[in-house]
Amino acid sequence: MLTDSYQRKHDYLRVSITDHCNLRCEYCMPPEGVELLSHDEVLRNEEFIRLIGIFVSLGVVKVRFTGGEPLLRRGFIDIVAAARDRFPDLELCLTTNGTLLADFFPYLRRHRLRKLNISLDTLSRARYRKITRRDCFENVIGSIDLALEDPGFDVKINAVLSADTIAELDDFLEYFKDRNASLRFIERMPFTAESGNGTFLPSDRLVEELAARGELTRDRAIDTNVALMYRLMYRGRYPIRIGVIPPVSNKFCASCNRLRLMSNGNLKTCLHSETDHGLKELMRGGADDAAIAREILAAVSQKHEGHRLECRAGEGGCCALVNTGCMSKIGG
Repeated sequence: MLTDSYQRKHDYLRVSITDHCNLRCEYCMPPEGVELLSHDEVLRNEEFIRLIGIFVSLGVVKVRFTGGEPLLRRGFIDIVAAARDRFPDLELCLTTNGTLLADFFPYLRRHRLRKLNISLDTLSRARYRKITRRDCFENVIGSIDLALEDPGFDVKINAVLSADTIAELDDFLEYFKDRNASLRFIERMPFTAESGNGTFLPSDRLVEELAARGELTRDRAIDTNVALMYRLMYRGRYPIRIGVIPPVSNKFCASCNRLRLMSNGNLKTCLHSETDHGLKELMRGGADDAAIAREILAAVSQKHEGHRLECRAGEGGCCALVNTGCMSKIGG
C-alpha cells in the first residue's frame, strides 16, 4: 500500500494523458496557450498501461483520466480498453471539458467507464466564451444532456467558484433541479499570473447563498476525500446533491489519497509540489517494474503534510507559494 509518513493511504491515481487542450480557460492558462510537449516527451499508450499496472500492484483501485483535455489524445479509447482488459475491477473515471464527449459515449459504455466529471463554469454562452476564449458552449451542454439521459453514468458538474458563480447560482439550480447530477463547486486556485490577480471567493460564501435558497443539510456520511457534501432541498421540492471543494479555505490535505501521473511521465504527489519524480526516464532507461515501484514508494514517503497555497478574500487575490506550472500540464 502507498502510505506516506503521515499515514495517508494513496489508492487513487489521476493520469494526465495529454497536455493539449482545445480551450484557453482564463484561470488555467494564458490566452496564447502554453508551450506543448514534443511527441517523444509524452508517454506512449503502452507506457501509460505499464505504469498504471505498477500503481495497481501497489494498491491503487481508482484511475481518473485527465488532461489537458483527455479526449484530444489520439488513442484515448485504446488506453481505456487496455486498462479495462488488464484490470477488470479497476474503477475508471474521466474528467473532461465536454466539448468532444458526445462522440465517445458508446466506447465509454463498452469499457465500463461510468464516472464523468464535466467542467461547466457558466450557463451563459457569452460568459463561457469569455472564460474559455472559445465558442463551444452548445457542444458542452449537449454532451451533458446526453450523459444525463443514460442512468448508467455517474455525472458530476464541476464549476470553478467565482463571484459570477454566485450571480448565476439560480440558473445552475434551475437547470439541474430535477436531473441526476451532482453539482461541485471548486475554490479557484492560481496557476497563472492572470489567474492570481482575481479576487478569491471562499466556499463559505457559496454555502451561505445555497442555504438562502432552500434547506441545506451537510451529509458527512457521503463526504469524499476532497469534497464537503450537502443536500439542498431547492424551493422546498427539488433535492440537489452539492459538493463543495475548498482546497484553500478548508484544505483537505490530511485526507488526501491521490497521486498524479503527468503526461510526460513525471509523478506528482501533490498538485502544488515543487518536486516531480521522473518515472519515464527510469522506464525508458530499462528499469524493471520493481525498480519503478521502489521509486514510487520513495516519492510517496516524501510527500509533504500539506500544500502552501494561500488565498484571502478581499486582499487582491491569490498567491501560490510554490511554482507548480499551469494546470493543463499537471492534469486536472
